[in-house]
Amino acid sequence: MHTVGSSRFRRLWVAAGISYLGDGIGLTAFPLLVASLTRDPMLVAGATIAFDAPWLLLALPGGAIVDRVDRRLAMVSADSVRAVMVTLLAVLALAGNSPIWAIYAVALALSSAGTIFDPASEAIVPLVVDHDAIPEANSRLQATNWTCNFLLGPPLGASLFALVAAVPFFLDGASFVASALIVFTLPGAYRSVRATRSSIAREVGEGLHWLIAHPVLRYTSALAGMTNLASNAIVAVFVLFAQDVVGVTDLGYGLLLSCIGVGGLIGAIVAGRIVARIGSAGALRLSTCLGAPAAGITAAIPHPVIVALAVFAFGFSIALWNVTHVSLRQQLVPDELRGRVAASNTLITWGSLPIGAALGGAVSVLFGLRAPMLLAAILLAFATLVAFLKVTPAAIAAAQQRVEAPALA
Repeated sequence: MHTVGSSRFRRLWVAAGISYLGDGIGLTAFPLLVASLTRDPMLVAGATIAFDAPWLLLALPGGAIVDRVDRRLAMVSADSVRAVMVTLLAVLALAGNSPIWAIYAVALALSSAGTIFDPASEAIVPLVVDHDAIPEANSRLQATNWTCNFLLGPPLGASLFALVAAVPFFLDGASFVASALIVFTLPGAYRSVRATRSSIAREVGEGLHWLIAHPVLRYTSALAGMTNLASNAIVAVFVLFAQDVVGVTDLGYGLLLSCIGVGGLIGAIVAGRIVARIGSAGALRLSTCLGAPAAGITAAIPHPVIVALAVFAFGFSIALWNVTHVSLRQQLVPDELRGRVAASNTLITWGSLPIGAALGGAVSVLFGLRAPMLLAAILLAFATLVAFLKVTPAAIAAAQQRVEAPALA
């Protein structure tokens, strides 16, 4: 029995926690570094666009590569590249010479490596724990993600940035090194066993076709993409909104991000219980119900306490969605397709992020820093309607009964 108490999962879990903490520190420092150089909303949003753009171009081939190689080695290689790139930015920041183009370049490199790491990390979980333990494993990983990435990382990153701008980036680089070393020690092989191989293009098409043809996952992926687009319109300029509209300091900005972490941590912890009580469809629908009110309230009442409560709700809803959706996908997708379907899902869900960031920057320039929140509220309300129409208990039950079907259509 391979449970969440097994040695292999514990190593993966520890590596994830270290990496998540580094992400929280580094990703908080990135917008602060850009905001220290310019107050132009489009230039600030440019860093978010640079982080997200590779998912549009590289997500699909990244998933195909993951299904061809050992997932463990794919994760180690990606982490190694990210360690080098973020350390280079740390050196530039330490020298007081970190132009915006260099920040963008490092963001592009980090995300490009992520198009290998993320589908590999999703595909490896069902190979480390048994089928029935997948939801609990994802709940623990998500709880750790929200604790380290959003609860602990942001205030730590903001505080360290206020002292010495380069320190958060050095720590982020060290976290990638530590993660790579721990994942490298995982025993066993994690390559998908497949009888034949075709071209990358054909394999990419298989994964994308499987996802689009699936009666449930095509809608959940589309909903996640719509939600991410709306959310990233806010995220892209949130550092300016927090500082110039809400009126908080750099540390206050980090604390607001930590409120997302608190909400996400609670959401990840209770996600399994919610799914057990109201089912996967009910959990996904509940998640979509929280976003629109949170965005609307943020725009209407930009008081620090109100904004903190709103971002808490965002964190809760995102964690609940992620635990439920990832577990459902891992249970419904065959092993030989997991990397490609995960990448196809990522193309849809994360590919919308640069579009959302660009929208957020443009809308802020035209209508002010509250406008992205209002735009997000409208889009998230529509997503809620789609969820109640298309993500039904009957559809999920029928999909679970078809898990053993060999056809890709």
